Amino acid sequence: MTARCAVLTAVVMLQAYGSADAQGPTASDARVASRLARRVDSVFAREVRADGPGCAVGVYQRGQVVLARGYGLASVEDRRPITARTTFNLGSIAKPFTALGALLLEQQGKLSLEDDVRRWIPELPDFGSPIRVRDLLHHTSGLRDYGAVDALTGRPVATMDEFLGLMTAQQGLNFPTGSAHEYSHSDFVLLGVVIERVAGVSFARYLEQAVLVPLGMRGSFVHDGRASGRKERAFGHAVAGGRARVRFPGSVIVAGTNLYASVEDLARWDRNFDAPDVGGSAILTRMLSRPTLASGDTIPYAYGLRLGAHRGLRTVSRGGHDDAMTSEVIRFPDQRTTVATLCNADHLQARQLAQAVAGIYLGSQMRPAPPKPVPPATVAMAPNELARYAGVYGPRDQPSLRLPIEVRNGVLGEVLFHETQDDTLIAMTPAGGGRFFEIGTTGNVGLFTFSPPAPGAPMRLSISWNGEPAGEGERVPDSLLWRPSAAEVAEYAGVWFSQELDAGWRLEPRGSRLVLHRQGQPDLTLRPVERDLFMRGFGSWVSTLNAELRFHRDGAGRLTHFIVSTPPGEDSVRGLRFVRVSAP
Repeated sequence: MTARCAVLTAVVMLQAYGSADAQGPTASDARVASRLARRVDSVFAREVRADGPGCAVGVYQRGQVVLARGYGLASVEDRRPITARTTFNLGSIAKPFTALGALLLEQQGKLSLEDDVRRWIPELPDFGSPIRVRDLLHHTSGLRDYGAVDALTGRPVATMDEFLGLMTAQQGLNFPTGSAHEYSHSDFVLLGVVIERVAGVSFARYLEQAVLVPLGMRGSFVHDGRASGRKERAFGHAVAGGRARVRFPGSVIVAGTNLYASVEDLARWDRNFDAPDVGGSAILTRMLSRPTLASGDTIPYAYGLRLGAHRGLRTVSRGGHDDAMTSEVIRFPDQRTTVATLCNADHLQARQLAQAVAGIYLGSQMRPAPPKPVPPATVAMAPNELARYAGVYGPRDQPSLRLPIEVRNGVLGEVLFHETQDDTLIAMTPAGGGRFFEIGTTGNVGLFTFSPPAPGAPMRLSISWNGEPAGEGERVPDSLLWRPSAAEVAEYAGVWFSQELDAGWRLEPRGSRLVLHRQGQPDLTLRPVERDLFMRGFGSWVSTLNAELRFHRDGAGRLTHFIVSTPPGEDSVRGLRFVRVSAP
């Protein structure tokens, strides 16, 4: 886009929303807008091809739009360009909209955040203590993440009925309700069911009528399967080998995702925080307050928004990722500036792009940006030299966190789980002096440093990404590694069933390997850790869900069941029980 177009874009958008003063933008303002717009153009020119998927960006200052434009294509099939009016699936940015919808119902006296969720969804199990509506808003419910369950079963939950069926089948929580804050996608989807039942209309119709239309977001909509043509919609893309392929929406799950909006419409959402037409100042102030746990601790997650800081400036932000689209909205409340970036391919990192644009407009008020990670120089190493670093590394007291490092075809690398080819080797490039590095898919640089602390002591490994504090472990002695024989592996064979997942897993011995077979899914090898404990990664290898399978025995030593758990944190499932229903 030319500099003249950049000026026109800024001026037209200012006129559309009202100028900051009666005189309107001056020639000097236009020159500044043009200069800043050209810098933004250069940021996206490095990341977006004109003939491929791309991004839209919006910059809002003091309630006015100062920049709104698009780069790349909304769909590589029909070649529609991305504009300021192109709508994207916002992913989890839908959550604060859902939160506002719930608070409006409370304001009207139709709902209380202290309500037991089972008042509105009586089919939900009684977990012993009530899950309140506020627990859904603050991610303090303890509910298992339905996306993690997707990964375990290999059977995607794509409709609200499927989601509700899964939730009503659960017999346990990740933690006692109210005792912790742990992000779960299940919370806001369940909140959407509550809102639907309180409002007496579909969630999509309620949100559009109560929030989107009053805000003036008339181009925005909830994708819930209603038949309608949306000419301005972007589609996500999978990019491989330089080629982009459209990924059409595969889910009609709402309330936590599937809200479509443009950077033009998001300006109206942003302005509501300064001039709260929808909800009023009391609700908007509440949405920006830190919730308190039962322990008295506060959490930086407020009604679907994340309260934090970037380069020394206070932020209210939210990101999203769904249907191969990424999104980020970063608000700097003290500077009354917001940046929104919406992209329609996984490799386009909306958050990093939004931060880069924020730096263009607010850089003089920010702390210096951390230096961009630079990989060290490469040195050559013979395969026999590489072999001295191979082994299994990790903390001795946490065997499930062990990391295998192997030499394959003359290359040293991490052995990570892979959803289709069982495992994959991520190559580590030698840099000399026991140092190796990796460059991640988004340009992050990881430094792996091997060092023996003392003669005769095990090799130690520290791993640091982008100069952050390193995580450390040591090579596990062979005597502590469990390498089961074929006979030992055969003991675990059979069909095991989980009532909560309504799924059966068949475990098959193949020599000294124990292989998991799920209907319609690639076979996966379980990694032995110690007797009665195996590990396996599920889902995309880029964002693997690592699960622990811990087997249990009766008093006679016979295997009876196993428990599947993932580490605490986001997208977690803990305590899923599988019982043996048949042996080979």
